[in-house]
Amino acid sequence: MRATGLGAISLVIALTACAPAPDAASPPRPSRTSSPTGPVPVPTSSSQTSPVPTSSATPGPPGSASAIQRVADDLLVAAGSPGAVVHVRDGGRVEEAAAGFADPATRTPMRVGHRFRIASITKTFTATIVLQLVRERRLALRDTLGKLLPGVLPGADRVTVEQLLTHTSGIPDYLTDSRFMDAVVDGGMHTRDWPPRELLGYGGSPGKSGVNSYSNGNFILLGLIIEKVTGQSYAEALRERVTEPLRLRDTELPRDLRPPGLATGRQGDGPGATVVNSSIFWSAGGLVSTAGDVGAFYEALFGGRRAASGREPAKGSAPKRLPEGAALKRAGGLGVFADRLPCGTRVWNHSGMIYGYSGIAMSSEDGRRQVVVQLNSPAAGQAIAAAGRLMCQ
Repeated sequence: MRATGLGAISLVIALTACAPAPDAASPPRPSRTSSPTGPVPVPTSSSQTSPVPTSSATPGPPGSASAIQRVADDLLVAAGSPGAVVHVRDGGRVEEAAAGFADPATRTPMRVGHRFRIASITKTFTATIVLQLVRERRLALRDTLGKLLPGVLPGADRVTVEQLLTHTSGIPDYLTDSRFMDAVVDGGMHTRDWPPRELLGYGGSPGKSGVNSYSNGNFILLGLIIEKVTGQSYAEALRERVTEPLRLRDTELPRDLRPPGLATGRQGDGPGATVVNSSIFWSAGGLVSTAGDVGAFYEALFGGRRAASGREPAKGSAPKRLPEGAALKRAGGLGVFADRLPCGTRVWNHSGMIYGYSGIAMSSEDGRRQVVVQLNSPAAGQAIAAAGRLMCQ
């Protein structure tokens, strides 16, 4: 069954560390923990509010900022999360709020500018770069792996770029391979560099193409295709084509094991994947960003307006729009998924979860409203429900 933004958790790996205060220079060895990987229903009722430490919400119409803050506060209660950031863009107006703690151990308050591991929301960024190359006629959706990356994966030469984007390639998911988990979790290899082709060595043989089967391997392959076509690293292509043009200053594929400004992820009674090498997830889920940057990105794709991270563009600069937003909607979604909320609003979205972090980015069909919710806990179901609640207001 095809995974959807509102119906599944898309990127999960057990990286629960053992020590309460991980040190990037000598990170703790992770331990195995079970995790939900199946569908997550969208709750229809909100949770009871409870006082928690919060930062100030940004200005908006009378009563709106406090409403956003209430959702952030409610979210902490529902998710049991240390902290939350909620970001809403509506017709060019931006409202955002933070609640709880970015680091419970030090009692550091969560701020709207804190960064998170955005997990599979990364896939929308990767798909956008691929579709830019298609628009430039440097790549075609019908191009095959045999043409672009011959021999990269035995038995997969006939898989097309479009099948990778729509998760219909039959490519297995390396994150579900017990051998990979043995190496990363039990072997303590969560801090070393993982080359993309090594990741593809896990997961088993490709299955039947044409069948919906969500796989992170698809987007590792797309990252390799981006590098092959552009002659740049994935990080360089991302920077040149997306983050610099949109002035998304807090979005990157980090080289540091613990990037600056990152909220501390929590998983159960211990830290989550706060200290980890992002190459494990790479072009499928390795980016860090703020809710504001992700919201600006989704607005640039689907809304036609842009204000970087909630700030108005500099005087004299032209609003930037990414025309790939229309192409992303092809075939029910390339790097995004289509859903209809209980209130009737149709949205384009992608959720993500890595141990200790979860969130969702969502845009209305008409592109007027974008909602991003980020948590420093693996409570993607509650993040998805909160985003739906905000989208329907």
